[in-house]
Amino acid sequence: MNLTQFEEKVFERASATRGYGGHAASSCRRHLERAWKLKEEMPEISIFLAITAEEEAASAIFHGLRKRNYDCSNKIKSWDHKYKAGVYPFLRLLGSAISPPEGSIDLELIFDSSDKDQVEILKIQMPFSVSGGQKYYMVFEHPLGFFSQKPGGNERDYTKEVREVASEQGIESVFDYIKGQANKRNKMLYASDTGIPEINEVSEAFQKHLNAALLNLTIYLLIEPHKKQIFAQEALYSYIKILTRIEARET
Repeated sequence: MNLTQFEEKVFERASATRGYGGHAASSCRRHLERAWKLKEEMPEISIFLAITAEEEAASAIFHGLRKRNYDCSNKIKSWDHKYKAGVYPFLRLLGSAISPPEGSIDLELIFDSSDKDQVEILKIQMPFSVSGGQKYYMVFEHPLGFFSQKPGGNERDYTKEVREVASEQGIESVFDYIKGQANKRNKMLYASDTGIPEINEVSEAFQKHLNAALLNLTIYLLIEPHKKQIFAQEALYSYIKILTRIEARET
């Protein structure tokens, strides 16, 4: 796999965390490496492994949320493919919903080892300049500890905003969209009325799931070392609400 130095560090640090989250991150990396080797000879199996890697990275997030005792983390069904496969599309839609206007805020992800235990922790920093052109950085100790309100002091409804962003992107139903992502796993292996599974753009599909796994593990690293953070909690509330509605539609 062709990874940047930062991406290599994401895999390294996520795999080094203790407990189930670290094991899930290591498993994610192993599945991706096997998928890369098989992408020409067995493309369908390759993408199945890449999907599994993405889901393992989602499992790491679930572990981090439970480890830090987030409210509703006990409602996450870690064995359910919908919960695992839905994380990446949810994060993408959520990111679009909260993104500030382009150019207004410049945020960077860095690995910092300035803490007393000297363990590298993923943090968010914001560069800024002062008179004379000197550049400084503001580093957020709790990267997901921010919160925002609507005019009037009302809390933002991220569930509603995710649905609005999905609609703007031409997604008719965020519920059906996330459910459809989960069903892709089975489509890689089993025949259907239309024939046997076949993948034409294996490199493109592999890259998509690699990107998903990296995003999931990045979020995991922003959650795992810290106590409960406000924005992470609000995002979890929204995710549980969406998955609960998907399950209600299936009954």
